[in-house]
Amino acid sequence: MVPSDAAVLAEAATGLGVRLDGTALDRLDQYLALLLEWNRRIRLTGERDVGRLVRRHVVDSLAVVAVLPEGGPVCDLGSGGGFPGIVAACLCPQLDLILIESRRRPSSFLREVVRRLRLPRVRVLTCRAQEAASESGLASKSRAVIGRGIRLDRLLRLARPLLGAGGVVIAMQTPRTAGEASAVAESAGLQLRARRDYCLPDGAARVLLTFASTDDRKS
Repeated sequence: MVPSDAAVLAEAATGLGVRLDGTALDRLDQYLALLLEWNRRIRLTGERDVGRLVRRHVVDSLAVVAVLPEGGPVCDLGSGGGFPGIVAACLCPQLDLILIESRRRPSSFLREVVRRLRLPRVRVLTCRAQEAASESGLASKSRAVIGRGIRLDRLLRLARPLLGAGGVVIAMQTPRTAGEASAVAESAGLQLRARRDYCLPDGAARVLLTFASTDDRKS
């Protein structure tokens, strides 16, 4: 990662209210190097340039870090190449994170990242998201379930069985898909609790939506 990329991350972290220290930055640097290395063999992301990965994916993932609970477990559905799950682990190594990915090759990559970056509190599950609650012992235990690039109605449906008491679903969306969030949430037995709008360095608008169970009356 060149200094200009590090500067972009530092500025974005400040704007999002996220603490980014030198150790976390070093982990992110190692992660991106591994991602590009593996990307030559298997397609983990369409991006082939570190700068674009930083500006379009790492910064986006930092927004999630700002709203994560202090305790886990936290599940990342459809982790793929590690956004936002691995980024969250780099900044919050004390947090119990479970990366759920159905495809074998991306799962192998995620395990290699966990091993190389020494992230002992991160677990990778190779299973379909709809099977995670029944096959992994995670049913009704998660403090948060994160989803990036998943259609909102599908994400809420998949996340609902994983939520523990007081747990939340954090959906990474665009403003266009966020318009009907309340109605979609109601059909899944959830309610919209918070919305945070932000922009990526290239100006692209993004939205974080936080949902909680309608049975949970705490704010």
